[in-house]
Amino acid sequence: MIVMKFGGTSVADAERICAVAGIVRERLDRRPVVVLSAMGGVTDLLERAVQVARGGEPDGLEPLLAELERGHRWALAGAIEDASSLHDLRLEVDGLFDSLRGKLRSIRILGEGTPRARDAVLAFGETLSTRIAVAAFRERGLPAVWVDARELMRTDVAFGAAEPDLDAVREACAARLLPLLEAGQLPVIAGFVGATSEGETTTLGRGGSDTSAVVLGLGLPAEEIQIWTDVDGLMSADPRLVPEARTLARVSFAEAADLAFYGARVLHPASIAPAARLHIPVRVLNSLRPDGEGTLVLDGPPVTPGGPVAVTSRRGVRLASVTSRRMRVDCDLLQRVVEGCAKLSIGPELVLSSGTSLTWVAPEEAPLEALEHELGPDLKIELLDRRAICGVVGAGLAVDGSLRGRVLAELAQAHPDLIAQGASRTSVLAVLDETRLSTVVHRLHKRFFEGSEID
Repeated sequence: MIVMKFGGTSVADAERICAVAGIVRERLDRRPVVVLSAMGGVTDLLERAVQVARGGEPDGLEPLLAELERGHRWALAGAIEDASSLHDLRLEVDGLFDSLRGKLRSIRILGEGTPRARDAVLAFGETLSTRIAVAAFRERGLPAVWVDARELMRTDVAFGAAEPDLDAVREACAARLLPLLEAGQLPVIAGFVGATSEGETTTLGRGGSDTSAVVLGLGLPAEEIQIWTDVDGLMSADPRLVPEARTLARVSFAEAADLAFYGARVLHPASIAPAARLHIPVRVLNSLRPDGEGTLVLDGPPVTPGGPVAVTSRRGVRLASVTSRRMRVDCDLLQRVVEGCAKLSIGPELVLSSGTSLTWVAPEEAPLEALEHELGPDLKIELLDRRAICGVVGAGLAVDGSLRGRVLAELAQAHPDLIAQGASRTSVLAVLDETRLSTVVHRLHKRFFEGSEID
């Protein structure tokens, strides 16, 4: 059996949902379980609706809800032709939007703007997309059945970034999914959504549909987990910056994790680890070109053990440096910064530490200005905005000092703020002014992937 996860662009409208039905039909002999994201842009609209409700603005909600309803009603009208099925589905969608309005009304009137209430609202996106998809699949002769993700994806109580309980998910898959598969049915499940042991709705964090697919794949277990998106797979560089970038046929889990974390948003970084632990292959495919082979992420020796795999890059980060004003070794410096970041929900992404200073990279929206108050008067923080991460990924970097040296030499020409080797040792990364990013990415790709020596 396989797990097939389709992202928001793959189910963005009626045409794409019908195309997904065709892709699934061609793989029915592999006993698929289908995991779907919300339709493209829907989670962002729901996030805005929660924010408006928290602000107590009754007039601000209706335009957002109208936009949400319009997109879903266009999708169901375009995907369903049978009058009886269309009538039933419209009633079901009406009920879901009534319930959504009720949740948002509670947030606005009662002030229930908690992470728990937010998760209950965000889960509507995937619930709506899967309900519409099941009806569309059935009309096209697929034996689809909707399965509530909250019956399968048991999590802890970390609302907004819940952690699945793998043992509980495995038991639920055996009790709920395996009988359906053995009966020849096609389970369709919302990604991103789970529930606590008390039945309260949780979400796995943005991009968590990938994690849903991988965790369900572990629970079955599946022979392969397929992540269907709108690109041909993992690429040797961002194709928006390097038109010559090529699709990678295969990468290791460690390489894919670094590519995901430091740039390639094709895979959610948290989704890689559980698949790697149980050695289940993950394949990244393009729902717009379903005949492609995509990229296979597989445990084992790398395809190019002596060379780099890809250039990774990402804009939109900030660089923070904390220094002791007394310029003496502070054994508690790292602990104090980590604790301060935790209080402000700041997730450091790349850290360099010494006895008297600590430098790290954080997302541009991180409230780093507020950190100085948390750290106390004896520590000074300096910030650099509009930064980017750029580097080279490949297993050979962990063992080949000569290759590391060549990568470092190329990165040094960009006058970076810092250079570091990733924790997995499969990447060498630099932080630099984002205005230089395009030039550096082109230079690295030309040097290491196009066989061209450059001055």
